[in-house]
Amino acid sequence: MTALDYLAIAAYAGVVLLIGLRSARGHDSADDLQLGKRSLPTWAVLLSLVATELSAATFIGVPHASYTGDWSYIQLAFGALCGKLLLAWRVIPLYHRMGVITVYGYLEQRFGPTARRVAALCFVAGRVLASGVRLFIAALAFSSVTGWSVETAIVAAGLIAGVYTRAGGIRAVIWTDTFQAAVFLISALSVVAVLAAQMPGGISGILDWAEQAERSRVFHFDPLFSLSQSRPFLVGVIGGFFLTLATHATDHDMVQRLLSTRNGRSGAQALAWSALINFPMSLLFLFIGTSLALFYSQAPGYEIADARQIVPIFALHELPTGLRGLLFAGLFAAAMSSLDSAVCAIATTWVVDVDRRAASESELARRTRAASVGFCLMLTVAAVGMAAYQRAISGAEGGLNLVEFALSAMTILYGGLLGVFGLGFVWRQRGNDASAVAGLAAGSFVGLCLFLHPIVLGKVWLAWTFWVPLGAATAFGVAALARARRPAL
Repeated sequence: MTALDYLAIAAYAGVVLLIGLRSARGHDSADDLQLGKRSLPTWAVLLSLVATELSAATFIGVPHASYTGDWSYIQLAFGALCGKLLLAWRVIPLYHRMGVITVYGYLEQRFGPTARRVAALCFVAGRVLASGVRLFIAALAFSSVTGWSVETAIVAAGLIAGVYTRAGGIRAVIWTDTFQAAVFLISALSVVAVLAAQMPGGISGILDWAEQAERSRVFHFDPLFSLSQSRPFLVGVIGGFFLTLATHATDHDMVQRLLSTRNGRSGAQALAWSALINFPMSLLFLFIGTSLALFYSQAPGYEIADARQIVPIFALHELPTGLRGLLFAGLFAAAMSSLDSAVCAIATTWVVDVDRRAASESELARRTRAASVGFCLMLTVAAVGMAAYQRAISGAEGGLNLVEFALSAMTILYGGLLGVFGLGFVWRQRGNDASAVAGLAAGSFVGLCLFLHPIVLGKVWLAWTFWVPLGAATAFGVAALARARRPAL
């Protein structure tokens, strides 16, 4: 890394801070911090949603998946498309009509205040773990090329995101994410341009090689279904569908920006368009990984043993000065676009749903900002812990690649949340707190056992794509049984 590369990263960080801090001017109320007064434009919310979904796990993990395999990851996008269209049609407009500040306000109306608080705590814990994984993946890349320790890289990203998220809330998150999405895309396209220029035949030559080597295979129909493998087509579609239902209906990190639009129709449009954009963006990063596989089919004069770091290794040794800094600015953008929204959503949920003390607007704003700082620190600690867990799970038979690890981290608590939310949607009669809490507890326990089973058993016996459906089915069944035995008064 040269001085020019560090200058590019510093310039990016400076622009992000400037956008975030300027967006906070004149917007000091709790409503502004939490929902941007429900006035943010659809296109900005869409770009923010895309930037958050395409996190550092995408920037590093998706190329890793295609570098070591093929393009079967895209099968998840088909399931995600079905899930997002269903939510855009039925769920997001409903949340807007109900006027909830967080999605957990919906559970209070369907079950009671205790269900709301417990579900909010499940989200806080689940989001801290899931966002910690993404922060760890970004830090892994930075540490390999800058000489920084993983811990230093984690703290650097957390500090910058924490500053502007504390100042501007969701408004700062959405406007900085809009800029970060552009940096993210430009840096990825730059890598493609460099690879294409160095390969005989350019992009078409890479695609021809990928087809001959079966590296561009998308669909796995033989077998069509498997319990232990995540590559079969039906398994990928099922996993993408249920994971999307959980993340975009019960995870306030995703839903918060959809509630910040002017109405339910605008939020639904942003969600539906994000499902379509997911396809070309995923293909872009899969193509990068395949191109790197061709590029490194001839051993270079430097170490490439750790396939997890293949993108930063390529950037360090092959990208020209300045462009290398742009790529790492894009990686920084990917990391912070996930971190900032997580901090904002967790802080909002804590103040609105967990610590529900009556307070003035100014006091609520102060408490939201204070919570942002505290949870930003928690995320950095979680990132360190998940780094240690990833090293352990990578030794299990059939272990997860980086992007699968990032996605599976969301399954611990989100299955339980999805099951209880699902019961609220399909059972018209109002339930009770006890049934919802029982369902959340049962679903979370199943999710935790499934997440830990590769280490405990030394092998992945059940593919991660089934972890959310099983947790959700358990939570739904337990909550429904408890509700039937003890109807709400």
